[in-house]
Amino acid sequence: MDTIQGDQRCACKPDWPAAKARWRAFWDMAATDRPCLDLRAFLPDKGEPPPIPPTLEGRWLDPDYLTAFAVHNVASMYFGGEAVPTNPVILAGWTLGCGPDVRFAETTIYHPVTTSSLDEPVRWWPGPADPWRAKLERVYDRLLEAAKGRFLVGYPFQVPVNDLLMLFRGNADFLTDLAERPELCTQRLREMLPAWFADQEHFFAMIDAQQDGCVWAWPGLWSDEFVMETQSDMSCMISSDLFERYVMVELDAVGERYERVWYHLDGPQAVRHLPTLLSRPYVKVIQYVPGSGAAENGPAWLDLYRQVQAAGRGLDLYVSLGTMEFLIRHLRPEGLVLRCGVHSPEEAQDWIDKAPRLAGRDIGKGK
Repeated sequence: MDTIQGDQRCACKPDWPAAKARWRAFWDMAATDRPCLDLRAFLPDKGEPPPIPPTLEGRWLDPDYLTAFAVHNVASMYFGGEAVPTNPVILAGWTLGCGPDVRFAETTIYHPVTTSSLDEPVRWWPGPADPWRAKLERVYDRLLEAAKGRFLVGYPFQVPVNDLLMLFRGNADFLTDLAERPELCTQRLREMLPAWFADQEHFFAMIDAQQDGCVWAWPGLWSDEFVMETQSDMSCMISSDLFERYVMVELDAVGERYERVWYHLDGPQAVRHLPTLLSRPYVKVIQYVPGSGAAENGPAWLDLYRQVQAAGRGLDLYVSLGTMEFLIRHLRPEGLVLRCGVHSPEEAQDWIDKAPRLAGRDIGKGK
């Protein structure tokens, strides 16, 4: 994707040009004195957030509310180290093409089950005539205008097709279909991909025309060149064989189209697919999230991190203050980003100052 090239300034992060230089080194896997550190702290006394709209749909799609919320959120946040100064994620990308039965809740958006059988094409209606697209365009028009000179605007995120197809069919019915008729599931996935790409790229172009670089609001990514984020939540429920036959059909198409992929690996049950992911050269970064009930990112997963680094890939990890020093010491700093909430700007700066003294000191040592 084409992006504006330049040295865009952000009022909420005066040191953004220096942070961009470290992000460039991250993507190049270049030698560096410390990992990228995304360190965020809430700033006090920034006023009250805007009032929540009276309707659930308004919480997710009201342009004025989402813009005011983003402006307040950015003003209330200290973006330390390489934290990307961007808006909170716009989850309303999940609505695209989903028809009138989308269900909004206070904390999420639910996809409707639209398809009773995969013997017929999937009932999904993306494209220029989709009313959800028009509503999301209004959100981004307003947000991009308000962001100028203040912060960066991240792309909307649509659920990847491998997960989207399961949501439209219903989880249990789809998993039965995948076990009994994997070729049909893959056929339907392939049929959906062109419209999914077109919907995504419509919004990529809208945003890229007005700002510098590729920006994802979650987890906070920036790159001079386009990087595609993707994942497969349903992969924790399927075998490595079905992952290769179904999920990787989409991922290979994504890799062929965009060349650089950041992959969200979610939970211990998905770890079995890591060798397959690392076999694809377009997978540049693995984000590992252990998930609820599992040990947090830290010593318990050191072998996994080293497997990723041995393959020459980047690592993106949410960590706690209690495990950050361990990871800085035990992992190579090249192509590594650690994300952690801190209590104050001063605490963030302390980590930035001491990280070069710690980086890689215990590589090769055990837990």
